[in-house]
Amino acid sequence: MQNKNQKNNTGVSEVVGEMLMIGLVLILVAVFSASLASYFPSERIPTVTIRVCNDTSGNITLWHKGGDWVKSDTLKVLVANTTEIPVTYTRAGDPRFVLVPDAQSFDLESNITVSQGKPLLGNESITLVTDRAVLFSGTVWKGMP
Repeated sequence: MQNKNQKNNTGVSEVVGEMLMIGLVLILVAVFSASLASYFPSERIPTVTIRVCNDTSGNITLWHKGGDWVKSDTLKVLVANTTEIPVTYTRAGDPRFVLVPDAQSFDLESNITVSQGKPLLGNESITLVTDRAVLFSGTVWKGMP
């Protein structure tokens, strides 16, 4: 009778040992995954080179001349001067905001034209922003007569 009990005890200790090893492995995996999460690269802000043109009728064109592409739905153009309230132009349903070519991204050689419908005063501040970053900020100066 004692041989039978000794065999069962041996089997139980092997199962307990394997369960302890599995528990140890799970704990180590959790610790390593928690510590490795801090080594992933953070989400970076896009960089874009912009060229600005304007005409006498109040149109301002922003040309993408290099850098990263940006989702066009997130773009906003802010136009402000010292005498008026700033105006925000977005792609969402605003006919004064025109993206050429009409695509999902603002990429190399794309352009955005915003139309104010009136001549520029010459001291307008132009800012191109996304939800996360300012891509461009500059001032349109009136040319010499």
